[in-house]
Amino acid sequence: MTDRYPVFSAWMKQQGFKPEHKFHATRRWRMDYAHTELLLYLEVEGGHWVKGGGGHTRGQARIDDIEKQNAAVLAGWIPIICTPDDIRKGLAHQIVEKAMKAIIDARVFIQPPT
Repeated sequence: MTDRYPVFSAWMKQQGFKPEHKFHATRRWRMDYAHTELLLYLEVEGGHWVKGGGGHTRGQARIDDIEKQNAAVLAGWIPIICTPDDIRKGLAHQIVEKAMKAIIDARVFIQPPT
């Protein structure tokens, strides 16, 4: 697969995310970027402005995406869904940073005293 976002992908790897992470034992589902320690993943959904729609916006493909996302949530994963524009504008970067901080802060908060 060609990396359409090399700078963003490099930053995500530095943050501990793995690209194209397979998360389900029996399905061929993959997460675009997954942080396996934080159970946080990011999906890039493009094609919204493509004539006729892109892969993530057409009937059955959209239903399949919803099934995959629900399975991930039920397995304890926290999703971030963004568009290619979110990556280009830096919004995805900001959301990922905020989500990681919130997860880490919550884990520190709920740790029992030693």
